[in-house]
Parts: sequence; structure tokens; C-alpha cells
Amino acid sequence: MPCEGFTRVAGIKAVPHRALARRHNRSYLLPLEQESVRGLVLLGAPLCFASGSSQFRDALVSLFPRALAEAEIVPGSLLSQVSALACPDAFVWARLRDAVLSIADPTAMDVYARVERWALDEVPLPGPLVSEIVQLLYRENRFCRGTLTIRDRSLGPSSVRVPILAIVNTADEIARLNSVKHFLDEMPIKETRIIEYPGEVGIGLQHLALLAGPQAHARIWPAIFTWLDM
Repeated sequence: MPCEGFTRVAGIKAVPHRALARRHNRSYLLPLEQESVRGLVLLGAPLCFASGSSQFRDALVSLFPRALAEAEIVPGSLLSQVSALACPDAFVWARLRDAVLSIADPTAMDVYARVERWALDEVPLPGPLVSEIVQLLYRENRFCRGTLTIRDRSLGPSSVRVPILAIVNTADEIARLNSVKHFLDEMPIKETRIIEYPGEVGIGLQHLALLAGPQAHARIWPAIFTWLDM
């Protein structure tokens, strides 16, 4: 089944310099456009979803209703609730713990409040896109297996032939190290690097720490820019 939701909603535009992937959805389209891409940075981007690879993956595929494949729009509130049920520690308890730990640090509390405000936006997504992400990526692990079809092409590790820098937050339950490393190990090109980052207090959602965390800005982003300029 071709990924029509991907190509309609998450179409990638290649850039003449090194590409920077902020969210994982677009990284699946890189093999289609890599002629003009010199490299890719992955920020907390899971690529492999084998059964048993993470609690979040296994719970998500069992919880997400297949009937949503027929929905035109999936409400953001539903996505939030399913995510919380799939991994309550990441989406509920860790956020509460982080709030307590941030009370004595005004900077951390400010970032925490901003992340929580962002999370309340709960943006809806097109039903076909959500259905394909859950079915083709999480349930069937097609991208990692090399059987994801987009625009009549089968894509997988063997299709990606550009240097990759992957940043992995080891405190993030959504994008585990093994979900990235296995994919990179299977790529034909060996110009890959993984930087592990332990997360930080004051983020609430560790999946966003690489984007919002002051320590990530101070320690990780300079390393990213150094790699981009190589």
C-alpha cells in the first residue's frame, strides 16, 4: 500500500545544504529527495519499531483503533489520550515529577510552563496520515524492514545514502537508542554518528528536550552545527 498520507501531508522539500530533520515524519521521505541533500540530522527520531522494542510501541499498536483509518481528521485530544495510555510514565508521571523538581529553579519552571502550554494546543492530524504511521511504521515496521512504499519506491536502510547525525535522548521513552542504531547499522553508508544526551529537568516531555532544553542548546546544538559545517 503506497503511503498517500505521507506524500500529501509530510512532503519534504530538499535543501542545497545539509538537511535538518526536526520531526521524524519527514525523515521517511529523505530517500526520495537525497540527490540534493548532503546530510541529515535526526533529533529524537525513531526509525525502527520491531515488536518488543519499546513499551510505547507495543502499547500504541494495541490501543490505537483500526477504525481511525476511515476518519478524515483525528482530534489532537485523542492523540494525547492514546499516547498517555500507551506510556503513562512519559506523558503523565514524568511530567508531574519534573514539575516538582522545577519549583526551586525559575529558569527550569519557565521552560516547563512553556512546554506544557505548547502541549495543550493538541493539533489535529489527517486521518490517513495517522493511520499510515500507526499501521505501516509502528505495527509493520516497514521502513526499518525496507518495505515502505512511497511514490512507487520501496524505502528502507539500503535506500539512505547520505551522512547522518542522530541525537538520542536516553531519557526519552518514545525514541529509544535501539530504534535508531539498528537502522544506522543496516545502512550501506557508514558516515553515521550518534550523540547520546541524558535529558534534563524542566522539560516535562523528554521527547521535546532536544528542542527546548537549555542544556541541549548549550551542549548538543554546538556539536550539531560543528557537524553541519564539516
